[in-house]
Amino acid sequence: MTEILCYHNCMNVIIPVAGEGTRLRPHTYAVPKSLLYVAGKPILGHILDRLEGLEISTLAIVLGDKGEAIMDFCKQYPFSFKYILQEERLGLGHAIHLGAQGLKGATMVLLGDTIIDVDYKTFCSSDTNVLAVKEVADPRRFGVVELEGDNVVDLVEKPKQPKSNLIIVGLYYFRDIETIYSAVDYIMQKDIRVKNEFQLTDALKHLLQKGERFKTTKIEHWYDCGTAAALIETNRHLLKKTQHYNERENSIIIPPVYIADSANVTSAIIGPNVSIGDDVTIKNSIIRDAIINRGAHVEGVLLAESIIGEKVFVRSSYKKLSVSASSVVEFP
Repeated sequence: MTEILCYHNCMNVIIPVAGEGTRLRPHTYAVPKSLLYVAGKPILGHILDRLEGLEISTLAIVLGDKGEAIMDFCKQYPFSFKYILQEERLGLGHAIHLGAQGLKGATMVLLGDTIIDVDYKTFCSSDTNVLAVKEVADPRRFGVVELEGDNVVDLVEKPKQPKSNLIIVGLYYFRDIETIYSAVDYIMQKDIRVKNEFQLTDALKHLLQKGERFKTTKIEHWYDCGTAAALIETNRHLLKKTQHYNERENSIIIPPVYIADSANVTSAIIGPNVSIGDDVTIKNSIIRDAIINRGAHVEGVLLAESIIGEKVFVRSSYKKLSVSASSVVEFP
């Protein structure tokens, strides 16, 4: 019994963060996608915070461009990090193949641009491999799972005609990472690709066909941070749990919000669903459903559903109007 508990608790974690974040440009030109702020901290910060309490042997981070910024951010966490550079973006399977090199035993894999509200200790306590899944309306953009009872019977990456609406949400628990490494190695040798990428789903399908068992855990709260709209939506959800603010001079705060203590907010209406980073200055503005990143200056504006990058200066002014009766005026 003691050996089994140790095997469960002492595990590895692999987090791939090499994606270029093309759907979040221009923000990702300067900042890695996983370091974009949401609800008061970087996406990666939310992920690493949720690993607290796990006994992690090695935490492997698969890096892409601007990897130095991610390494610097990770210094504030007590984990034993291992950094691997993915020089070519050849898919999630390829990223896991790189991250798994030299690792042994139980390993959890989670994506660096997805925040999942789950008890990781419970998720990683299974005696078999586990895939986190969720029902969605349109599963064609994802890896799709087919079940018989509790067991996975088929896995298909981005099917045109899905037989199920259960998708893999980017969280996996593998009892033996060496087996996963070998399976990815197989699809790479056979050059099995989807849209020119080696997909982890295809490697798992290969193992399934060889008799490997996989079970699923349904996830309720899964926050994708892959687009600007998704980032704003994730900000709304996370602020319900992570809000933080102090009253500000001549300002109205409408929760939920996150306002860093070092932010200078005066004569403004903030909220709901606003995240304001360190050293931000906001004056004479009304802001809702927005993320204002560190060091930005916002003055005299009305903002909604907006993302303002680090050290950006945004300023507007009052407009002069002379409007007759029964008119309609719309500002872009």
